[in-house]
Amino acid sequence: MSFRVTPHRTYELGQLNAQNRYAQGANLQQQISTGFRVNKPSDDPAAQKIILNQTAMIQRYKTQQSTIDTAKTTLSDAQTQVRDAQQLLVQAKQIALQARQATDQSEKTVFANQLNSILKQLDGIANAQSNGQYLFSGTQSSTPPFSGITDGAAVYQGSAAAGELNIGSSLTVKTFYSGKEVFQPASSGTLAITGQTGIANGTGTSSGNASTTLIVRHTLTTYAAGSGIQAGSGSVAGDTIIGAAGTHKLTIIDTSGNGSAGTVSLNGGPAVAFTSADTNLKVTGADGQIVYLNTQSITAGFNGDVNITADGTLSIDGGATEVPIDFSQDQILENASLGVVQHFDTTGVTLAGSVTAEPDATSDIFQSVAALRDAILNPGQLSGSDLDAAFERRLQDLDAASNHLLDVIGEQSVSLQSLDTLDARLQTLQLNSETTLNDAQSTDYATAITQLQEQQNLLQFTLQTLNTLSNISILDFLN
Repeated sequence: MSFRVTPHRTYELGQLNAQNRYAQGANLQQQISTGFRVNKPSDDPAAQKIILNQTAMIQRYKTQQSTIDTAKTTLSDAQTQVRDAQQLLVQAKQIALQARQATDQSEKTVFANQLNSILKQLDGIANAQSNGQYLFSGTQSSTPPFSGITDGAAVYQGSAAAGELNIGSSLTVKTFYSGKEVFQPASSGTLAITGQTGIANGTGTSSGNASTTLIVRHTLTTYAAGSGIQAGSGSVAGDTIIGAAGTHKLTIIDTSGNGSAGTVSLNGGPAVAFTSADTNLKVTGADGQIVYLNTQSITAGFNGDVNITADGTLSIDGGATEVPIDFSQDQILENASLGVVQHFDTTGVTLAGSVTAEPDATSDIFQSVAALRDAILNPGQLSGSDLDAAFERRLQDLDAASNHLLDVIGEQSVSLQSLDTLDARLQTLQLNSETTLNDAQSTDYATAITQLQEQQNLLQFTLQTLNTLSNISILDFLN
């Protein structure tokens, strides 16, 4: 059985072909105008999957790079501040070397004022901000990290933990450092004590970086029974001896035979004449110790030594709190306002007075500068040898503090280098993804234009054919 295609059916097929050519041409025109080969999933399902995957990866890379940029900005700002602090310590050391040779008080005052200026600059550095956040408060970046720096009693108010940024799964970077870690690292735990009371470093580990003035105060003097000697009326306020029983000795010679007159000496010092009328006799020992005696009741015929017990108290907060001396190897004192706990050996204490107690070695930036200023002014009137030793410690502290800051700068530099390396890697990965995305999504203009021209030619051919078909009549066949 044969089939015949009617002219009407031929015309319908021509119209359908023309519509297809027109649709393909319109699609190519859209590709050329938008620059995208795939404008909807149906254009190329396989390519659409690639486009979605690569777009997500590019966004992830951009997010990580934004995080890296933030970390680099914060770290760079912090490193600049730490570098400036280190340079200030270099200046402080130069001042120390000059002040060590100074003899004129006005010149020393100038040096001290220069150090006060350095402390103010350090205050600004330690409390510096970046984008409204404190650089050295750790995780508490909205809290000012330090107070009291210019007073020489810096108190850290931030977090002990550093603020960190997680960059993907490959890197965690410290950005907001703990100010305690940067400017007040832990001290050695031992004390350097300047003074002549006989007090020494205790067996325990001291904490805190501040220097304190230890006040050793006499409270009571008692004498072994048998001699009749008693403390004088001015003993409590005037005696300067401190010590457990037997540390100090009083030698009494009854020259009268009935206790009414004789001589008395302290610790082998010069003999002082006494009578039974003395109620507040001052006696000075060989090393300058002082006691006040009542000799009204000397035992008749007593000649010999008398063991002395001299009690006292200790304080490192200006006398606000006092601890009785127990003559042990480890007495503990605390100054809450300075944040220090100090351990002292009081077994060898022999004299009342004041001494300076400070960390034997410290990298505390603020304390190093403040202690140098105090050494220059020498309010405690240290002897020449003690003052020279204090200057030597100050120089060592400045070196230790400067080296510590250089270590921090080095750590920051390593972090910045790691961030640069990761940033470069992410840029390469992003470029690769963008290339893949471009290959899958973007229009190949040369091919698209050629195909569009081809579709236009075919459309014109189809329309011409349809026009020819529409003009056929029976007369064409009759001729």
